[in-house]
Amino acid sequence: MALTNASLTQGSSVTNTNNVITGTGVFDDLMESVTAHLEAQYQLGRITGTDFATVYLGAMQSALSASVSYTIGQEKTNAEVALLTQKQTTEFAQTLVTGTQTPNANSVLGKQITLYGEQAKGFKWNADQKYLKTLLDAWAININVAGTAATNVTALNATGTGNINTQITNAEPTG
Repeated sequence: MALTNASLTQGSSVTNTNNVITGTGVFDDLMESVTAHLEAQYQLGRITGTDFATVYLGAMQSALSASVSYTIGQEKTNAEVALLTQKQTTEFAQTLVTGTQTPNANSVLGKQITLYGEQAKGFKWNADQKYLKTLLDAWAININVAGTAATNVTALNATGTGNINTQITNAEPTG
């Protein structure tokens, strides 16, 4: 017997002729199987008298517990499937790709990656600008105090490795 419906007692009804409960819910399907097994054991004489009522009650409680567990598990599984589908949709919307590929440059994440790269360039450019301003201020002070543009500080000289012209070039924005 296949459990095909997540409802406990969907379509349950009592037939008037033989008091048989029918339905298509999980509990109905389990009880149908339990009843068939109990009747077979009773017919074989393995369950007699008051033992039948005790065994039937225990079987009914177990079937009800299993039905509730199955139904809740089914609903949880359905909710998880819906959540995973939504997650896939969201991931695609952010990356414009499926699987483990690099996000498309025109996607939300692709544009964010580009933005982070440009921000990093901006921070470097800002630091170079501040360093250049410090050098130019030091150069201006040197001219005013010493009266000469030449110093022992290579970064302040017009020629040589790491000179003022190199600092100006480094302070220009790129990209």
